[in-house]
Amino acid sequence: MAEARRSFEGSCRSTATPDEAWAVWTDPDSWPGGPIETARIDGAFEVGSKITTKVKGNRRLTSTITRIDAPHLWVGVAKAPGLTMTIDHIIDPAETDTVLTERLTFSGPLASLVARLMGRRIERDFAATTAYCAERAEARTTASPPANPQAADGSKVVP
Repeated sequence: MAEARRSFEGSCRSTATPDEAWAVWTDPDSWPGGPIETARIDGAFEVGSKITTKVKGNRRLTSTITRIDAPHLWVGVAKAPGLTMTIDHIIDPAETDTVLTERLTFSGPLASLVARLMGRRIERDFAATTAYCAERAEARTTASPPANPQAADGSKVVP
């Protein structure tokens, strides 16, 4: 009998830069909206901090940040009896855009069962949450003033 798939992901392309996407994805207190009902972090965004989120239609999930490789990857791990969920948040710069990916890998004695029950829902949720993150990062781009503001005559503007 073939082993059940244990890894599920969702991705979205964005016109935001990796740094703009990173700024949104590492600020959990600003996440609520779209598919995310609630989100909070217990301190600074650093290894060991805990993030609690609730995506519409799902239970609340608390994960611990276990790895940060700015601005390309951060990993959160959530545990339940018989199950560990490792969630990778990946920012891949592409030639003309940025790809945001959330990937959840189940491990532990209950991994196969939970993967069969929740896999498709996780993929739908991650497609929605990465799209929402991309939208928020792109909004930051249009709302941010230019790095070197200039007046219409080309002279430098001092903020």
